[in-house]
This record gives sequence, C-alpha cells and structure tokens, in this order.
Amino acid sequence: MKFPNVSILVAARNEEENIADLLFTFTQLSYPKDKLQILIGDDDSTDATAEIIKRFTTENTYIQYIKIEKQVAGLKGKANVLAQLAHLATGELFFFTDADIEVPKNWIEAFVAERKNEGVTIGLTLVKNKNWFEASQAIEWLFTLKLMKTLADFKIQSTGMGNNMMVSAEAYWAVGGYEKIGFSIVEDYAIYKAIIDKGFAFKQLFKPEAMTLTKPPKKYFEQRKRWVAGGISTGSILIFPALIQGFLLPILLIISLFSWKSALAILILNLLINFLVGSRIFRVLNQNQLLKYIPAYTMYMYVFWFLQLVAYVLPTKLVWKGREY
Repeated sequence: MKFPNVSILVAARNEEENIADLLFTFTQLSYPKDKLQILIGDDDSTDATAEIIKRFTTENTYIQYIKIEKQVAGLKGKANVLAQLAHLATGELFFFTDADIEVPKNWIEAFVAERKNEGVTIGLTLVKNKNWFEASQAIEWLFTLKLMKTLADFKIQSTGMGNNMMVSAEAYWAVGGYEKIGFSIVEDYAIYKAIIDKGFAFKQLFKPEAMTLTKPPKKYFEQRKRWVAGGISTGSILIFPALIQGFLLPILLIISLFSWKSALAILILNLLINFLVGSRIFRVLNQNQLLKYIPAYTMYMYVFWFLQLVAYVLPTKLVWKGREY
C-alpha cells in the first residue's frame, strides 16, 4: 500500500470541551507521521481552545496551530477557516473533520485503500449514545449514510459530510477552493457538489474502519435549523425525504382520527421495516447494540422531524457556534 502525503484540516471555535479528545486520537493514528500534516485553525476562540492545541503541538510536530486572523472576501465561519488552511496544506489528499470528532486508528488507511481516482470520498459517523435519544440520533445518522451509500453506488450525488470527508488536492484546486465556491452555511455540501459538478468521481464508504465518533449536539434544534436551511438553499436531494418525514406526524394523527387501527398498522409496519434495515446495517458496522433502540427511533423520527421542521419555520435567527447567519 502506498502512503501519499495527507493533510488534515480542522476548524475550531470555542472547543475546549472537545478538542483534546480529537487531538489525542490524532496522535494514535497508525498512518506514517512523516506523511502526515494536521492543521488546526483557531477561529477566534475565547476559551482555552488555543492552549489545548498548543500543548499537543509541542510534542507532535506534525500538528500545527494556526490562528485565523483575517476573513477571506465573501466567506464566514468554518468555510473561511478551511479556505485559509488549504493554502497551507501540502498533502496530496485533504481530510476534513470537526473538533468534536474522534477518529479511529486506521482512519486514513481506510480511505486511501479504497481510493481509485475519486475527487471526493465520504466516510461514516456514529453519534455516541448513552440513552434512547442519543441512540435514536445514532441510528438516524447510520440510516441516512446507508441511503447515501446506495445513491453513490448508482452515481447519484447526495451530500458531503464535513466531519469525515476526503478530497484530493487536485479536485479542491480544480474548483478554486472555498474562495471560488463562495459562502454556504453547509460548506461541506458546497465543496462536495462543486467537485462532482466539475466531473470528478465520488464514493461513499460503508465500513467500520472509516467510521468516526461524534458527541450528540448540545443545541439540537440549532443544528437542525442549519441543516434544513442549508439543504433547502442548496437543493440537496436529501432535503426532499427530510421534508416529507417532517409532515408524517400530522398526517398520522389525521389518519388516527378516522381509523386508529390504520394508524397503528402504519406504525407497526414502519417498526418492522426499521428492524429489518437496522439489523443489516448494524451487522456490517458492528453496532448490534443499537437494535434495541429501534422502537424509540421509530417514534423519534415522527416527533422530532416534525419539531425540527417547526424550528425551521419559526422566525428565529440562524445561529451556529455563537454566530448569526
């Protein structure tokens, strides 16, 4: 197996609760360190994020702390950080992940081993879970990723995933990077789409070696409002099943007014389908412990997708990482 030079790009803003876990998993990577460059862009953090990163850089020279002090014209937030980090990246391959992620030991090899000539490759992410609500989010992610895998196998693009994505440097610069693409609240989808539209091949991985871990969001509805807004503004194919799912709860309630037996039959059928699909996904990804949460997940999808649709239409500001967009 060849080991190309790799650059990992991370934007960090007020991540003192998360960044040490990410950096520790970086130090555990099995990829040759002389082929590895890790760039952490500090996006005007006001907590201890900078100090934590610098502590890791003193013992691991392949990790670099970059203070982001300017704004590229037209860019904001994470897109602004990644655009500047890309100019410092020396790798043949760019890996994108987030500050609240933990990566597996063989993360880079899992991508490199599968690569042929793709411009962009998407991995998997598992939400850490200790209760039914977090487990439901974990299942939700894995079901969505399976859909993305199926679409990719049929050469249908879906969306990027900025917490676990590999982009070739050639593809990134072929589209002009984030400066040329412009600002998007879902910057991962923007770069993903631009690269595919340029004619580069794409791939969705579906194996445990390519699966990162993320903590469940503390501000659930802020994240969901951003996702829905980004999906609608970009026209991602995944926004359509998401919007349909958001209307299923009121539809089911209306059906129950006329026939509670019909509503119950729909729920039971939905539950059985989720068990069938989930058992196959969990077996492949070694996550069989999630199967017991399928009933909770089934109800979660009705209730919380309706609530996130409500959160989107409410006249509130779109806020992410303490900034309004």
